[in-house]
Amino acid sequence: MTPPSLREAARIDALGDAEIDALWLRGENGALGEIHRRYRSRLEAVAFRILGDRADAEDVVQRVFLGLPRIEFHGRSSLWTYLYRAAWNGALNVLRAKRRREAMDAEAIAHALGLDLHEAARPDAHVLEGQILGAVARALACVKPQHRRALTLRIVWDMTNSEIAAHEGVPLATVGTWLRRGREELRQSLGPLLRDLEREHP
Repeated sequence: MTPPSLREAARIDALGDAEIDALWLRGENGALGEIHRRYRSRLEAVAFRILGDRADAEDVVQRVFLGLPRIEFHGRSSLWTYLYRAAWNGALNVLRAKRRREAMDAEAIAHALGLDLHEAARPDAHVLEGQILGAVARALACVKPQHRRALTLRIVWDMTNSEIAAHEGVPLATVGTWLRRGREELRQSLGPLLRDLEREHP
């Protein structure tokens, strides 16, 4: 597709959103680029409000635009409405997936710490399990990102220090430092929970 001329670009830039939608429906040259320019930052703000992470929000919006040429859009609502919903739903899906991964990481780390999540004989076992996993997840969130990644790769994915170093692109000694500091940060954040459990199970 040939890029629009400066005169054509200026004409498109002066159009309203509904007129841009109509141009895109007709497949007019330059409409898709104008849609991206006009809506991208607004859509990233939508995704960011859900995810709280700039890079994740940008990825969501990029996927929305990559899929845009293939959608069946008939103009029954505005294109902005469609894009808004796509960004909102895409961000929610990313958030749900992230929370599932965080829950799995928290459970693996809780087991590694020797926290019993399955005391079947206790009537409040499910409540206790949820409290422990919630506390571990919150404690992980307090660990510095690079230290958290190293701990997760070691505990959840059972990677060696050498494999973590290759995965992260850092020296082997750095991995050892990250793991040591990550454990210290995790123990510090989990201190109140561990003390409570010790009092309940002396």
